[in-house]
Amino acid sequence: MVGVRLTVLKRRAGDHTAMHTHAGGQLALVCRGALELTAADRRMLMPMGCLGWIPPRLPHGAHYHGDLHGWSLELDSGLSAALPAQLQAWGGTPLLEGIFRRLAAWPEQADEAAAARLLQVLGDELAWAEPYPSSLPWPRHPALRQLAQALQAEPARDWYLQRWAEHIGMSRRSLIRHFRAETGLGVGEWRERLRMMRAQALLAEGRSVSFCALELGYCDCSAFIVAFRRCFGGTPGRFLSD
Repeated sequence: MVGVRLTVLKRRAGDHTAMHTHAGGQLALVCRGALELTAADRRMLMPMGCLGWIPPRLPHGAHYHGDLHGWSLELDSGLSAALPAQLQAWGGTPLLEGIFRRLAAWPEQADEAAAARLLQVLGDELAWAEPYPSSLPWPRHPALRQLAQALQAEPARDWYLQRWAEHIGMSRRSLIRHFRAETGLGVGEWRERLRMMRAQALLAEGRSVSFCALELGYCDCSAFIVAFRRCFGGTPGRFLSD
């Protein structure tokens, strides 16, 4: 099919892909497991049923949680132009999944005009799709990156802002102001989204809700479930059953 190439995504739990780029853009649909993407200014976790976008020439790495199955649709630069300039995730829909399945079975002798119409439907559906709340902007300032990396390494660490500010050599007021300016989120909001992305990765790996609650620093399962529902609009149990 002119301008696109569809391949099957299949990776084992715990696999990594080193930082790399694609000449064209890439849409990835996750059907099982979870795909975690890392770029310089953003982290993104795509669980089962989620569709993600990687822009052309964006350096990124990948980590696979659970045994990952899905599809990757590579688009040339012309088809990529209408899509975002940064990592973006959307909630999947039956139509989006159906388009990927149709493209996977596309006959070689089919009319290219028909393929172009199908890709137009894909673009229209993405324009209406709901952004998925598992994309996390990463701060650029070295001290703020130090804080972000510490929370990523140990998301259960529960320090007051004043202690974090002292730890990275900033005043509390500067930490609050600069962190929001660089990420669009307060430190508490950012940390909760980081925890929820980690929760989805752990669930995709087969971990229990009680394990996630303990690992991520929640006082009990109920508090964890409330936070998960606040972020994703459903419970961990629903997430596992979808």
